[in-house]
Amino acid sequence: MTRIPYFTHCLNANQQNRLQSLLTDYFDSDSWQILWLNGLKLGRLNRQWRARIIEDWPAPIEIKPQGIHLHTANWHEMGEALQTMAQNWHRQGYLRGWRDEKFDVHNANGEPLFELERSAFRPLGLLSHAVHINGLTQHNGEWVFWIGRRAAHKAVDPNKLDNIVGGGIASGESIQEAMLREAEEEAGLSRNLLESLCCQSVRHSRRPVSRGLHNEFLHIFDAILPPDTRPENQDGEVAGFTKMTVPELTDAMCSGLLMNDAMLVTLDAFARYGLLDKNHKLFQRLAETIVPPVATRKPAYAQTVAMGK
Repeated sequence: MTRIPYFTHCLNANQQNRLQSLLTDYFDSDSWQILWLNGLKLGRLNRQWRARIIEDWPAPIEIKPQGIHLHTANWHEMGEALQTMAQNWHRQGYLRGWRDEKFDVHNANGEPLFELERSAFRPLGLLSHAVHINGLTQHNGEWVFWIGRRAAHKAVDPNKLDNIVGGGIASGESIQEAMLREAEEEAGLSRNLLESLCCQSVRHSRRPVSRGLHNEFLHIFDAILPPDTRPENQDGEVAGFTKMTVPELTDAMCSGLLMNDAMLVTLDAFARYGLLDKNHKLFQRLAETIVPPVATRKPAYAQTVAMGK
């Protein structure tokens, strides 16, 4: 068999219809207020978090028809003020799921402005970044996907199916560094196996969640794993891994067993490997989630996947 994944049949119309309905964007921008930070449009607020900010923001604030404007003297002070406010929310019981980990907030050019506790991103509707890996291998003469199951204690989507690797990009971390770190932590995959991988695409995942707005760029990689490679979780966040054929994985997605982001990442691979009809509404809906490469984003994008030995 070829070392590049190859599939002879695309999903049928009924399967694509079901997936298209699951991928519908339920984000209604008219019901969310824009959060402006030092003059930049960086977040989105629902009514709950808008009210909290108006009550708790310690620096100058302007409430305008087009959104809420928060002001500080510089970006360092903005980060400090937001971090302090988030810590107070956590102590008061408003903000749960505190991780004591920080993400970077970027401007439109991808340049970092300041760092902030990651659990505050959803309440503020800030854009975060994550890495995901589609793990593919050959089994019984066909190409299959390695799929993980999230641990039962996870705060978000416990026990749901997930990509072989998926996780947030920490403050100060490059996309490539995050991919290698998450691959080791979540699946025990060695750096030597993955260090030559290039990002295949970036998708924008945006939807309302219980804590606010999930607003994230998903940086997607494909790893072609040797048949004898068995992923093993190292950090306790994954309950186990299983190999799934395309029909099995399609049924799992149609049944809502995959995390939302994992489904988007998987469908990205399905689109690139010819499993979707380009004339179907599902393919067109997926096209709306593509994030074009920009000069400041690394690594460079590639049309081919790096092969594991």
